[in-house]
Amino acid sequence: MMEKETDRDDRKTERVLFLWDRLSRGGMISRQDLVEAFGVNIRTASRYLAEIRKYLLMKEEQDGIRRELYYDRSLKVYRIRELENEMISPCELFAIGKILLASRAFHREELKSLLDRLLQSAVLGTDKKEVEEYIRSELFDYRDPSHGKPDPHILWSIAGAVRNHHVLSFDYRRQGETEGRPHEVCPEGVLFSEYYFYMLGVPAGEGKLSEENTRVYRVDRMSHLVDTERTFTINYGKRLREGEFKNSIQYMYGGEPEHIRFIYKGPSVEAVLDRLPTAKAAPRKDGSFLITDEVRGDGILMWLLSQGSRVKVLSPASLKEKWLKEAEAICEAGRK
Repeated sequence: MMEKETDRDDRKTERVLFLWDRLSRGGMISRQDLVEAFGVNIRTASRYLAEIRKYLLMKEEQDGIRRELYYDRSLKVYRIRELENEMISPCELFAIGKILLASRAFHREELKSLLDRLLQSAVLGTDKKEVEEYIRSELFDYRDPSHGKPDPHILWSIAGAVRNHHVLSFDYRRQGETEGRPHEVCPEGVLFSEYYFYMLGVPAGEGKLSEENTRVYRVDRMSHLVDTERTFTINYGKRLREGEFKNSIQYMYGGEPEHIRFIYKGPSVEAVLDRLPTAKAAPRKDGSFLITDEVRGDGILMWLLSQGSRVKVLSPASLKEKWLKEAEAICEAGRK
């Protein structure tokens, strides 16, 4: 009898090793595969899988890597996955928290709720408590932004209308206005820039969707948003690409694209290239850089003025004239 039990144990060990070899190499297997391969019933196949789970826990104590035997319901198979690759790690969570705090997109209570939920998604470990302390320390001194609260439900509704090509109806309040005015817009995308969420779109009835007709709407100034479920057509070859549009504008001031050239003499050309992602920087003999780019709108003028004497605008002539005029006005205001 003892010999038979030993034989049975040996077969179990052999089968579990076979199963581990397959799964550890990235393979997948179903319980039915085990039933057919080993001539066992479903209950026995489940016990083999349970042995793999126990081994993964033991292995985690040895190497500190969290793994799980995961059941893929769509394929109806088991596989091993490393949870560090599936979940947010403490160091990643720390970075995300810092970005959210610096964005100043949310009011304090909304931000606190969001960060608390993100903390719950972190990989368990001794670092998690430290991350929580770091984030809560900065959150304590966080001050609410002066703009209205961004409503995530509105953002999600806009995203759905973009995907389904539905015309949106809403009231929009411009700077200085107390009452919103009715608008109907064909939405093209949603962006976040300098503290605010924006919707990009073309007013319904103003011709074909194109970058030339695209308007920019600040989401916190929108109210009474309604998805009309009226569809609009889109030319996929000329559709607006949110990332490309964002790369070409500053401070969300839209306009016609134009080529610009300026000399930069500041300490960090990398900061310029981060601000202007599509720009090219050519070094000059005096240590300065010739910056060339294609941008749109007057936002670039605001950024150039913020750089003071570190920049010298070369072209186009219209931008150079505006830059000089504004610089003279600043100097004049300083003398008064």
